[in-house]
Amino acid sequence: MNASVFHPEMLDHRLPKTAQVYELLRSAIISLRLQPGDVISEKELCAQLDISRTPLREAVLQLANQKLITIKPNSSTAVSLIKLKDVIEGQIVRESIEYRTVCLAARFYEKDRIDPFTTLLMRQRFASEHRNVDEFYALDEEFHRVICECSGYPNLWRLLNGAKGQLDRVRRMAFPAQNQFAEVIDEHERIADAVRASDEDAAVAAMRVHIDSIYETLKVLSVKHPDFFAEDSATITNCDSLEDFKRLYA
Repeated sequence: MNASVFHPEMLDHRLPKTAQVYELLRSAIISLRLQPGDVISEKELCAQLDISRTPLREAVLQLANQKLITIKPNSSTAVSLIKLKDVIEGQIVRESIEYRTVCLAARFYEKDRIDPFTTLLMRQRFASEHRNVDEFYALDEEFHRVICECSGYPNLWRLLNGAKGQLDRVRRMAFPAQNQFAEVIDEHERIADAVRASDEDAAVAAMRVHIDSIYETLKVLSVKHPDFFAEDSATITNCDSLEDFKRLYA
C-alpha cells in the first residue's frame, strides 16, 4: 500500500473518526488511489492517520458490506476486484431510484427557489476545463444528490450511495478514459432544464440517456484494465450488443 495515501491532517480529531475514515477509504478506493487487489494494512493505516484500530476496523467492515473491501479471516484484507454482477446490482438500484427521484424533482420543483443547478454546472465546466477528474467526479455526485434533495426524499441518496460502490469505480475510471467531460455536462444540463420546466417525462428521458451507458463503459474498461476486474467480468466481452448485456439484468 502506498504510504503517502493518507496523513493525520485529513481527519478532524474533534469529530467521530469512524465516519471520516470510512469516507477517506471509500474515496481512495473509488478514485483508484487504492487499486483493486491492494492489501489494506491495518498497522500502516493506523500509523498514517494517527488513529486507534477501532474506527479503522469499523470503517473497513462498512466497506466490506458494500463489497469494496474483501476480508479473508486469518489472512489478508484487500480492496475488492470489480465484479460484473456487483456493478450490475448497483446499476439496477441506481436506475430504480434515480428515474423515480428525477420525476419527483420535476413534479415538485419550486420555481421561486434559488436554482440549485447553475453554480454546480458552472463548477463542473471549470473542473472539465482544468482536467480535474477528482473534482469533476465529486460534482457529478453532488448533482445527483441534489436531484434526490429536490425530489423531497433526500435520504434516498444515502441508500443509493451505499449500493453503488462497485459501479462508482467504473464510472470514475470512465471520465478520463473515455473523455466524457463534455458529454456528462451536456446531459446534466438537459436534466436540469427538464426539472426546472417541471417536465417529468423529459426529466426521466434525460436521466435514462445519462445513466444508460454502462455497457460501453464496461466493454472499454474491462479490456483496458483487465487486472482490476474479477473473472466474471469476462462475460461482458461475450455480449455483442447492449441488448445482449441487458439480458443479464433487465
